[in-house]
Amino acid sequence: MLDIDLTYPHSYEVEELRDIPGTGESEVPVVYFPRPKSRPEHDGLWLKIRPGNGKSWVGVFAFGYELPSAFSRVLSSPDPDRVCIVSRGAAYIVKAGEAADWEQIPILPVLDVRVIAEHRFLLFADFTRLAAYGGGGLVWQSPRVCWDELKITNVTRDRIEGVGYDPTNLGQSRFAVDIGTGRSLFPSPISTDGRALW
Repeated sequence: MLDIDLTYPHSYEVEELRDIPGTGESEVPVVYFPRPKSRPEHDGLWLKIRPGNGKSWVGVFAFGYELPSAFSRVLSSPDPDRVCIVSRGAAYIVKAGEAADWEQIPILPVLDVRVIAEHRFLLFADFTRLAAYGGGGLVWQSPRVCWDELKITNVTRDRIEGVGYDPTNLGQSRFAVDIGTGRSLFPSPISTDGRALW
């Protein structure tokens, strides 16, 4: 069953479509995200969106990643008219009443997403970076904060902390970023010639 988190106030309803019409035709418009380039359709998460003041439509949100760590989830966003859809690692923000108004979060694959209610944004993570999305769009995107396998361990009032795989010591390294800017609070690792690696 699809996980739906509607923590933020919202002006729409979302329903997962488990049965796709065998005829390929729908009673309501079907919109593909992104629009397919080489064929009329693609595989993805099928959702029926019912805006508070508008007509229902079906969105087919392209899958982003095929490994088991990829997940799908629906979240309300800090903008009550926009819904966040994570479709096996690809994250989309769509205006419920205007399907043509959408964007894709620049983190791929999304391996973690969290509601940060105190700061009114959604936090996304991939293998090495973070991004925050607020009511007005992308708030910040962090630099690379680890080598691989990023895991958020703690979110405080002013920082996001975590660990990631570090091949230089065959273990984990810690990271922390400023929650308001995404700026790394720890220095970048240094190469053997003394240059910052990221």
